Amino acid sequence: MIPQNTVSPMPSAFPGKVPTHVSQELLPALPAHLAFLFEERPLLPGESSDQYDAILTSIAQEIKPRDAIEGIWTKNVVDLIWEAKRLRGWRQRILMQARLQAAETLIKPVLEARDTSVFRLDGDIERKARTMALGWLNGCASETATFEDLLHGRGLTTADVIAKGFELKLQELERVDRMVMNAEDRRDSLLREIERKRASFGKGLRAATEDIIDVEPNTSSSASLAQQSA
Repeated sequence: MIPQNTVSPMPSAFPGKVPTHVSQELLPALPAHLAFLFEERPLLPGESSDQYDAILTSIAQEIKPRDAIEGIWTKNVVDLIWEAKRLRGWRQRILMQARLQAAETLIKPVLEARDTSVFRLDGDIERKARTMALGWLNGCASETATFEDLLHGRGLTTADVIAKGFELKLQELERVDRMVMNAEDRRDSLLREIERKRASFGKGLRAATEDIIDVEPNTSSSASLAQQSA
């Protein structure tokens, strides 16, 4: 847990126009010449700036950065959280995109077994499998019924399509998982750096305080003052 800030905030580092999306918790800790670091969000097209700003504000309120270094680290933590969130979304999309290939793969053997044509054109089975799989994905009632019947011919259900898609994209999914873990490790490393920095400052402050408290009074000076008073 990051210790709470006990240092009085510095005057705002942005005397002029303040970027509207920058958390007010960060402003006191940042010198004006570093404002550009917070003026740009690491967003891709279609990503929500409101969601990013909400994460930035929440994390800044939790960490309460005390100086420019902690402010920059806090921004980096938020960016890494956002990166991991993005990668998880991509992982889900990879699985969804794999459904078409998985569906074709699962029904193709049944189509081949049921095909009684004397002459079969090259690619005919593949085209039929693609048409039925697309119809199933698009929710077409007639093709969905046919598709599910073909799956049942192999003792399978639509749940097996997702499992097959996972199998087909396993290597890609593992790479995404490693990227998520890497982003989370970097995030945790930054949080530990903040903790170590604050712990080191706290130890130095305690040591200085103890030195002052432990100083013994000068007895000769005390005696001299007593004589003068007498």
